[in-house]
Amino acid sequence: MTNLRRDAFPRLYLAILFCGCFLMAMHTAYSQTGNESLGTGAGASITSGDYNVFIGDSSGTNMSTGSHNSFLGYRSGFSSTSATDNTFIGRDAGYSNTTGADNTFVGARAGMLSTATDNTFIGSEAGYVNTTGADNTFVGEQAGYENSSGSRNVFVGEDAGYHNSTGYDNTFLGRTAGRDNTTGYRNTYVGNESGFDSENGHHNTAVGDSSLTDNSSGTHNTSIGAASLAATEYGSYNTAVGAYAGWDNNRTNDNNNANRNTYLGAFAGYSNRRGEDNVGIGARADFNNTDRSRTTFIGADALAGDNDVVAIGYHAEARGIFSILVGGESSTTTNGDRSIAIGYDADIAKQNSIAIGYNTDVTGANSVAIGYQSQVNVDNEVYLGNVTTSAIGGIVNWSATSDKRFKKDVSENVPGLVFIDLLRPVTYHFDAEKMAEFEGYNLDRSLRKAALIKAGIRYSGFLAQDVLEAAESLGFEFSGVKVPANPETEAYGLRYAEFVVPLVKATQELHAIIQKQDQQLAAQADINKSQEAKLAAYQQLLAELGARISILEAQAIPSNQSSKGTNEVSPNR
Repeated sequence: MTNLRRDAFPRLYLAILFCGCFLMAMHTAYSQTGNESLGTGAGASITSGDYNVFIGDSSGTNMSTGSHNSFLGYRSGFSSTSATDNTFIGRDAGYSNTTGADNTFVGARAGMLSTATDNTFIGSEAGYVNTTGADNTFVGEQAGYENSSGSRNVFVGEDAGYHNSTGYDNTFLGRTAGRDNTTGYRNTYVGNESGFDSENGHHNTAVGDSSLTDNSSGTHNTSIGAASLAATEYGSYNTAVGAYAGWDNNRTNDNNNANRNTYLGAFAGYSNRRGEDNVGIGARADFNNTDRSRTTFIGADALAGDNDVVAIGYHAEARGIFSILVGGESSTTTNGDRSIAIGYDADIAKQNSIAIGYNTDVTGANSVAIGYQSQVNVDNEVYLGNVTTSAIGGIVNWSATSDKRFKKDVSENVPGLVFIDLLRPVTYHFDAEKMAEFEGYNLDRSLRKAALIKAGIRYSGFLAQDVLEAAESLGFEFSGVKVPANPETEAYGLRYAEFVVPLVKATQELHAIIQKQDQQLAAQADINKSQEAKLAAYQQLLAELGARISILEAQAIPSNQSSKGTNEVSPNR
């Protein structure tokens, strides 16, 4: 019996040990499925979690009930306990994640402090500080490094979104794109250093190397092109498209200006720093000053030289405030305020003037030149056409304001016949080429034919200098003569319509003479009539005398005959 017990004990011990191991194996097989681990402490705490892969020393060490996780790398997913559906690859990747699910961290210390869900961090220390931020995608070394609670962000590139903390709905693509963004939201920065300094700005879109790179708190900006809006720190509602477009905008870093500008074209709006509400379109379309506002300049090299100007056309330069230019090479000077120039190379030098037509030139204030090569070099004049213009017409006559309410010092001192008698009507040919030369330009080929045709026309008129001499000889300030301030550079002219005034006076004087003569003739007629009456009376008297004489003669004849008969009888006795 004793021998039997001694022989049976080892066998019983082995049987009990086998059964215990079998039961443990069965229990383990029943509580977890499909787990794989490799490395010291890897998956050491697993209890009921399934389908996990832990590779690397201390990988998933604290995982107990989590499932469908893949941790690869030293201490990857170290703190995870019940987390699910995570993929952590790299040293300390997802180290602090405890319960966060649906994360993918690839890279040394990627998402190291993250405890959130639905994040994808790829790159060394990408999303390193992320704690509660969810639905983020960070790709690149230290991309989104300091993101803590920011969510729904996409950062791609080394240090992209590095300082983002709570900003959300941002998309940064490029090395250091949106690097300094902290609380800014709904921004899109694409390109190396695009939106680099952005901190709390929102609703910005920047595409291109260093585009909107200095933005701090500016909002609703659109910057497309290398270094476009590069200096804009606080400006908002700006749009710049083109390399270096709006480059210096908001360079002074004021937080209350450089807003609502629109620039399209390489270097467009390059120089503006403080101006607002500008529209510049065209390569190198720019300002001559760092503080211009409410301007519109369209065309390559178009220039806004003052506030509230419009310059449209290649190299159009609007330098006078409130001036408007339409046409390549057109311009207003700094004195050309409130002027309008329309046409290629239409130029204005003084204020309140208008130039319309190719190569028109106005150097006088409050003057108008209309027509190809039309020139005005004095103040307060309107000039239509050029030296080859042969006719200016319309259906009705010009109307000149002549309201007596606005006239003073009225005098009736206009000479009439005496002035008209001094005028010398002539016929002549006009030398258009000589006139053009006098005004300082040459007729181009298109005008030479017109000049030849005009030279063949024989005109009727007066010579301005002759008319002036006649008026001055009478002390008459005749406004019908345009006397130039500088005869060496300006031409004499005549206002033929104003000749009506002395002609009317002459007509009135002639009428007075005629009236006097009519009166004299009437008086003479009365005298003649009186004489005729007297003559008629004399004639009547003569007639009566004649009748009487006839009677007397008739009476005298018989008496004579009786006397004669008596005398004849007597001798017979």
